[in-house]
Amino acid sequence: MNAPTGWPSKEMQVDGIAQNYFQLGKAAHFLGLGALLNYAGELLEGKLVREIEASVADVPEFETKKFSSVFDFRFYRIFVYALVRAVRPDVFVESGILHGLTSTFILEALHRNDSGLLISADLPSYPETGPANKDGCIAVLPRGKEPGWVVPDAKASRWRRLKGESTKVLPPVLTQMPSIDIFLHDSEHTTQTMFEELQLGWKHLREGGILICDNSDMSSAFHDLVGHYRCPFMQFSTCDRHYLDSVNLGVAVKASR
Repeated sequence: MNAPTGWPSKEMQVDGIAQNYFQLGKAAHFLGLGALLNYAGELLEGKLVREIEASVADVPEFETKKFSSVFDFRFYRIFVYALVRAVRPDVFVESGILHGLTSTFILEALHRNDSGLLISADLPSYPETGPANKDGCIAVLPRGKEPGWVVPDAKASRWRRLKGESTKVLPPVLTQMPSIDIFLHDSEHTTQTMFEELQLGWKHLREGGILICDNSDMSSAFHDLVGHYRCPFMQFSTCDRHYLDSVNLGVAVKASR
């Protein structure tokens, strides 16, 4: 999908970093969270980047050992971090872990908030068995590693990991909770799995809760859901340091009835 009219274009010589800030401003306006930009600025300290570099340093299968800045981790993770800092969720639910890069950003934000719980579900992709996903993704875990291996031990106290298919392991846990504040889909991106996960997350979101769908362009599931519930939504580019003219990150709000 091409970028909506009014977005920065390649002809304007906009790089990915400028695009990141532009999108954070758009997200702040859409969600009514003016502090998003300030919270995203915390990541410029570089502390989290150095912690991730330390986690991957001795793992040969993880090829990238050094990162030029936090922007290498894409707008997606910067936005999620800033969102958690601003919303201060009691419960954040994530489908899909793999190495745990996104989990690391979420847990860093919860750690700084000194509150909240992250519940993550993942069907592991071990190198011996191959990718668990059926969406064409070929990424697998390093040999001998479990989902979320990148997450520093010091950040794991606010984390509950569930191993298995999200639509099977999450419902028994979520039914024990009054509601959740944020749901993030980033597991298998087939239409069926995406829609089932998004429906599950939507069911348990509180009013005003936020649903996030990475790779929303890989099926019609996100658009089917927001069309069905007629809820406010926006889509963003998951750019890194380089400009990206496609939109593939969906964000929807469960408005009050």
